[in-house]
Amino acid sequence: MNLRSLLILFLMPFYVSAQKWNFLKDDNWRGVEERKGQAYVYWGYNRASYLKSYIHFKSTNYDFVLKNASATDMPSAFEPDVYFNFKNFSIPQFNARVGYFLTDQLSVSIGWDHMKYRLTPTQSVVIDGYIDSTAYAGQAYTGEFHDQTILYTTDFMDFHHSNGFNFVRATMEYRAPVWKNKKGTVGLYSWCGASLGIFLPWTEFTFYGERHLNWLHVAGWGASISSGVKLEAGKHFFAQIGAQFGRSFLGDILLEDEGAARAQQSITFLERSWSVGMYIGEWKKRN
Repeated sequence: MNLRSLLILFLMPFYVSAQKWNFLKDDNWRGVEERKGQAYVYWGYNRASYLKSYIHFKSTNYDFVLKNASATDMPSAFEPDVYFNFKNFSIPQFNARVGYFLTDQLSVSIGWDHMKYRLTPTQSVVIDGYIDSTAYAGQAYTGEFHDQTILYTTDFMDFHHSNGFNFVRATMEYRAPVWKNKKGTVGLYSWCGASLGIFLPWTEFTFYGERHLNWLHVAGWGASISSGVKLEAGKHFFAQIGAQFGRSFLGDILLEDEGAARAQQSITFLERSWSVGMYIGEWKKRN
């Protein structure tokens, strides 16, 4: 799917609901859509998919690029002690957000998308650069490489943002009504938004058996667009599903906390999420 198709996919719910808003916007359309002045919080979980990427690894003993590297997310199997134990809240791939409605339709928010990313453990990749044959004598891949195809396995290396491919982002979001019951207590809404933020990956890197558990680190920035539908019930409760398409630009990924080793990478991602939340405060009366 190309970028144009993705943009149409993300913007279509907003376009359809915005057209319906023209017919529903009258004095009888009141109730759950009146959100101006309310804050909100939500919590949910996500799955993520990633396009192939280029990754540049550099240290005193190597300087090489892996090309067309594929990756997957790392969802946690459902276990009550994982999903319902506050001590383990950061283990699953989760989304958390707080926001505020500037108008009945427009809100601003800030939140944390805790995705996870791991290079597929066994795959064919193209390598370009060098790995010092003296420092890594006897290993499978050393010396000079010129766009050579190799078999990537965990015997060679293991690279993943397993403690979090964390996207901390500010978002501006627009919601528009699709349906409401006669009493105005339940409504279905379409929404879309745009985000800008920083990425704080918590990277684990193993190279020829030497494992490095790095610290949480600001590695770069990213931007995204998102869209979805939301079911609101009464003044205070809602549930939603959504999708987010974005790209990260990571220029300073830690490979060794105490060393000079770094990686650079841009990751294009598609995240699907589902959340439940609460509106806080009373509606502000219209003028």
